[in-house]
Amino acid sequence: MKTRPALLMTLLTMGMTLALAIGLTPAAPTVAHAETKLDHRPIVFVHGYNSGPGVWNGTKDRAKTYGYNENELFAFDYSKFTPGDTTILNIAAKLGAYIKDSKLTDKSPDGKIDIVAHSMGGLVSRAYLKQELGHKITSHLMTYGTPNHGTNLADWGCGTGVKCDGQTGEMQRNSTVLQYLNQDDETYGATEYATVRANVGDELIVNVAHAGTDLCDGMVFGETEKGDDAGNYAGRTSVINGAELNLVSSCLAHDGLRNDPWVVEKTLQWIADADGAHTPKAAQIVCGPLAEHWGKDKWVAAYAQSCVTATGAPKAKTKTVSTELQIRGCGYYYSFAATWWYAGRSDVTCEVAYEGTLLRKGSQLAHTKSSRSENARTMEISTDGATASKGDTVSGTWTFGAHAYQDSEWDVKDATAETGTLTLS
Repeated sequence: MKTRPALLMTLLTMGMTLALAIGLTPAAPTVAHAETKLDHRPIVFVHGYNSGPGVWNGTKDRAKTYGYNENELFAFDYSKFTPGDTTILNIAAKLGAYIKDSKLTDKSPDGKIDIVAHSMGGLVSRAYLKQELGHKITSHLMTYGTPNHGTNLADWGCGTGVKCDGQTGEMQRNSTVLQYLNQDDETYGATEYATVRANVGDELIVNVAHAGTDLCDGMVFGETEKGDDAGNYAGRTSVINGAELNLVSSCLAHDGLRNDPWVVEKTLQWIADADGAHTPKAAQIVCGPLAEHWGKDKWVAAYAQSCVTATGAPKAKTKTVSTELQIRGCGYYYSFAATWWYAGRSDVTCEVAYEGTLLRKGSQLAHTKSSRSENARTMEISTDGATASKGDTVSGTWTFGAHAYQDSEWDVKDATAETGTLTLS
């Protein structure tokens, strides 16, 4: 019997429907969607012990004023794991997972990120660079007040049993994790490292002259940059040996480092690309070492560091350059009590007479000469900005004197501070 055409068509239709239902038709090819690129290299902010991501809101606002977009600023949150016994290495792994899950390298215009970290967050970030091989994708790491060589608070807390969770134990001098981070090379991998701290290093933890402390940062202190006990002195525990920059801020409390205008400005200048290719501005910065200067018989003292910076629009042919002198730890030695007396206490002022010269290829580009008095142990003094072009070599040189005691006989005199040279890119 012949099949009717209408019935045949019905059977064919049913067969095709069944074939589609059981997946006999080839699947359509999957289309990969590329991540939308950000305008600038993203910054990851890492908070510290017993803290959270919200502490970075003010810093992020300053970064947005500088030119970053909101979607380029990321605050890693590990607040559920601190304080506690979750190890720094474990938190570093979580940081790595966060960066990967957020697809930051896919979104970044150059495939890399910058990290800015505070306190224990700096140890977490360093562990991420080393343990998780984050150095391969991290262009810069800036740490604020990080106990890179330990802190006396952790030593005391664990030594007395008053406070010693796992993370506090790891911030003790010569802990296993600090030995791991500091062995051989403290600046692991290709990442560029920088630090900011508030303590110069010779502040007294206990000053008997006024029954108090001279510490600026009263949370991270008491260890040297070599990991030794600094005795009754603040020490330089936040230094990373081999870092491109180890800066000292004004006399700020531990939590004040994150949102200080000077600290944030120096951070954004330092993480910027020289040509501004992947950052809101083009910037370069070079600083000389922090140096101690004494007056006669070591009565008056002041530390000084100087920097030269160049900033401009991305890919501009010229930049604005200037040099800055940073005075830190200005004060005098109070011989009656054999201890320090910093400017800012009991109406003691620091008076600085200075002369600064900005040089381009050895010739004067800008100059300033004056004096300044502050009722504080720190100050920043800068020349006016001047214009320089790609390929120019610029530097800054400063001479200064410091007065912080009644008789000028004891003043710091003819002290110098050099920036080192910077070649504009």
